[in-house]
Amino acid sequence: MKVSEAQAGQVLYAMGRVPKSYTLNLCEQELETCKKAGFLPGFLMPAWIKNDSPPNAWPPKRRHDSEKFTALFYLGPVWLSEAVGGLKKHHLFLYEGNKIGLEGYDFRHLHLAESL
Repeated sequence: MKVSEAQAGQVLYAMGRVPKSYTLNLCEQELETCKKAGFLPGFLMPAWIKNDSPPNAWPPKRRHDSEKFTALFYLGPVWLSEAVGGLKKHHLFLYEGNKIGLEGYDFRHLHLAESL
């Protein structure tokens, strides 16, 4: 899916990927900018990567994770006053009760959920 095709209020899904907060590459100032905007910075990571997995865990132990269906509620874009991860525009999603900010590049993994 292209980022220009998404509209706020849509339910999008990713197969085999889950949003994961990833802040190791961000400085304190970038994290504070995200906090002020009300979201956690994240990426769509392969579903087999768990929060407790070692950073270099390979190969995945459970192959059926590639078939995992992850639904995300799209809130729309937000423009930040300062760049975070090199970008000022992030796209907000609701996932498991959290607002996650993803980059537009992650839309290549998303599809429109036409019916639930």
